[in-house]
Amino acid sequence: KQWYQRRVRGTFSSRISDFLGMIKAPTTWPLHEAFWSSDHVVLNNLLVGRCRATLHRALTSPHIYLQGPDETVRPDLCHLFELFQEHGRLISLHDWIRSYGAALGAKRLTNEIHARFIRGVSELQFMGYLKPTKRKTDHVAKLSLVGY
Repeated sequence: KQWYQRRVRGTFSSRISDFLGMIKAPTTWPLHEAFWSSDHVVLNNLLVGRCRATLHRALTSPHIYLQGPDETVRPDLCHLFELFQEHGRLISLHDWIRSYGAALGAKRLTNEIHARFIRGVSELQFMGYLKPTKRKTDHVAKLSLVGY
Protein backbone atom coordinates (compact mmCIF):
# COMPACT_ATOMS: atom_id res chain seq x y z
CA LYS A 1 0.00 0.00 0.00
CA GLN A 2 2.82 2.44 0.79
CA TRP A 3 4.57 1.76 -2.48
CA TYR A 4 1.34 2.62 -4.32
CA GLN A 5 0.99 5.94 -2.45
CA ARG A 6 4.64 6.82 -3.24
CA ARG A 7 4.10 5.97 -6.89
CA VAL A 8 0.92 8.09 -7.12
CA ARG A 9 2.60 10.96 -5.27
CA GLY A 10 5.64 10.80 -7.57
CA THR A 11 3.50 10.68 -10.73
CA PHE A 12 1.36 13.58 -9.52
CA SER A 13 4.34 15.76 -8.58
CA SER A 14 6.13 15.05 -11.88
CA ARG A 15 3.04 15.96 -13.90
CA ILE A 16 2.56 19.17 -11.90
CA SER A 17 6.20 20.17 -12.38
CA ASP A 18 5.96 19.39 -16.12
CA PHE A 19 2.82 21.52 -16.37
CA LEU A 20 4.36 24.41 -14.46
CA GLY A 21 7.45 24.19 -16.66
CA MET A 22 5.28 24.70 -19.75
CA ILE A 23 3.66 27.87 -18.41
CA LYS A 24 5.42 31.03 -19.50
CA ALA A 25 5.58 34.24 -17.52
CA PRO A 26 2.58 36.50 -18.26
CA THR A 27 4.88 39.29 -19.44
CA THR A 28 6.00 37.12 -22.37
CA TRP A 29 2.46 36.60 -23.70
CA PRO A 30 1.43 38.51 -26.82
CA LEU A 31 -0.58 41.64 -25.92
CA HIS A 32 0.12 41.08 -22.25
CA GLU A 33 -0.19 44.82 -21.64
CA ALA A 34 -3.93 44.58 -22.24
CA PHE A 35 -4.48 41.87 -19.65
CA TRP A 36 -1.61 42.00 -17.18
CA SER A 37 -0.21 44.83 -15.11
CA SER A 38 1.98 44.89 -12.04
CA ASP A 39 1.32 48.57 -11.32
CA HIS A 40 -1.44 48.58 -8.71
CA VAL A 41 -1.85 52.37 -8.80
CA VAL A 42 -2.82 52.32 -12.48
CA LEU A 43 -5.22 49.44 -11.89
CA ASN A 44 -6.78 51.20 -8.93
CA ASN A 45 -7.34 54.38 -10.95
CA LEU A 46 -8.92 52.39 -13.77
CA LEU A 47 -11.16 50.21 -11.64
CA VAL A 48 -12.17 52.65 -8.90
CA GLY A 49 -13.66 55.78 -10.37
CA ARG A 50 -13.35 59.28 -9.03
CA CYS A 51 -17.00 60.11 -8.51
CA ARG A 52 -16.56 63.49 -6.86
CA ALA A 53 -14.17 64.80 -9.52
CA THR A 54 -16.38 63.48 -12.32
CA LEU A 55 -19.46 65.15 -10.84
CA HIS A 56 -17.57 68.41 -10.39
CA ARG A 57 -16.37 68.33 -13.99
CA ALA A 58 -19.83 67.49 -15.32
CA LEU A 59 -21.45 70.31 -13.35
CA THR A 60 -18.87 72.94 -14.28
CA SER A 61 -18.39 71.90 -17.93
CA PRO A 62 -21.60 70.21 -19.14
CA HIS A 63 -20.73 70.74 -22.81
CA ILE A 64 -18.17 67.92 -22.49
CA TYR A 65 -20.93 65.41 -21.81
CA LEU A 66 -23.94 66.95 -23.56
CA GLN A 67 -24.03 67.15 -27.30
CA GLY A 68 -26.55 69.19 -29.16
CA PRO A 69 -27.02 72.01 -31.62
CA ASP A 70 -26.54 74.71 -28.97
CA GLU A 71 -23.68 74.19 -26.56
CA THR A 72 -24.38 77.43 -24.67
CA VAL A 73 -27.56 75.99 -23.14
CA ARG A 74 -26.78 74.70 -19.66
CA PRO A 75 -28.97 72.56 -17.41
CA ASP A 76 -30.52 74.15 -14.33
CA LEU A 77 -28.33 72.08 -12.06
CA CYS A 78 -25.20 73.61 -13.61
CA HIS A 79 -26.50 77.14 -12.96
CA LEU A 80 -27.26 76.20 -9.37
CA PHE A 81 -23.87 74.60 -8.87
CA GLU A 82 -22.09 77.69 -10.20
CA LEU A 83 -24.02 79.88 -7.74
CA PHE A 84 -23.41 77.26 -5.03
CA GLN A 85 -19.65 77.66 -5.47
CA GLU A 86 -19.86 81.43 -5.13
CA HIS A 87 -21.52 81.30 -1.70
CA GLY A 88 -19.86 80.68 1.64
CA ARG A 89 -20.34 77.80 4.07
CA LEU A 90 -23.96 78.69 4.86
CA ILE A 91 -26.23 79.55 1.94
CA SER A 92 -29.45 81.50 2.35
CA LEU A 93 -32.10 79.88 0.16
CA HIS A 94 -33.78 83.25 -0.40
CA ASP A 95 -30.59 84.85 -1.71
CA TRP A 96 -29.79 81.76 -3.73
CA ILE A 97 -33.16 81.67 -5.51
CA ARG A 98 -32.92 85.41 -6.25
CA SER A 99 -29.50 84.98 -7.84
CA TYR A 100 -30.76 81.86 -9.67
CA GLY A 101 -33.66 83.84 -11.15
CA ALA A 102 -31.24 86.59 -12.21
CA ALA A 103 -28.93 84.00 -13.82
CA LEU A 104 -31.86 82.68 -15.84
CA GLY A 105 -32.76 86.22 -16.90
CA ALA A 106 -36.18 86.19 -15.25
CA LYS A 107 -37.69 89.52 -14.25
CA ARG A 108 -39.76 87.94 -11.51
CA LEU A 109 -39.82 84.55 -9.82
CA THR A 110 -42.58 82.31 -11.15
CA ASN A 111 -43.83 78.98 -9.84
CA GLU A 112 -41.84 77.23 -12.58
CA ILE A 113 -38.59 78.86 -11.44
CA HIS A 114 -39.37 77.90 -7.84
CA ALA A 115 -40.00 74.29 -8.88
CA ARG A 116 -36.79 74.13 -10.94
CA PHE A 117 -34.84 75.62 -8.04
CA ILE A 118 -36.23 73.18 -5.48
CA ARG A 119 -35.54 70.25 -7.78
CA GLY A 120 -31.95 71.38 -8.32
CA VAL A 121 -31.33 71.93 -4.61
CA SER A 122 -32.70 68.49 -3.79
CA GLU A 123 -30.43 66.96 -6.46
CA LEU A 124 -27.40 68.72 -4.98
CA GLN A 125 -28.43 67.43 -1.56
CA PHE A 126 -28.81 63.91 -2.95
CA MET A 127 -25.32 64.10 -4.49
CA GLY A 128 -23.90 65.09 -1.11
CA TYR A 129 -22.96 68.70 -1.75
CA LEU A 130 -25.20 70.27 0.88
CA LYS A 131 -27.43 69.51 3.84
CA PRO A 132 -30.17 71.38 5.70
CA THR A 133 -29.23 73.17 8.89
CA LYS A 134 -31.05 72.89 12.19
CA ARG A 135 -29.99 76.31 13.44
CA LYS A 136 -31.32 78.38 10.55
CA THR A 137 -34.23 76.80 8.71
CA ASP A 138 -33.92 79.03 5.64
CA HIS A 139 -30.26 78.12 5.12
CA VAL A 140 -28.38 75.08 3.83
CA ALA A 141 -24.81 74.15 4.71
CA LYS A 142 -22.07 73.03 2.38
CA LEU A 143 -20.53 69.71 3.26
CA SER A 144 -16.81 69.53 3.99
CA LEU A 145 -15.98 67.28 1.00
CA VAL A 146 -16.89 70.00 -1.48
CA GLY A 147 -13.49 71.70 -1.31
CA TYR A 148 -10.77 69.85 -3.22
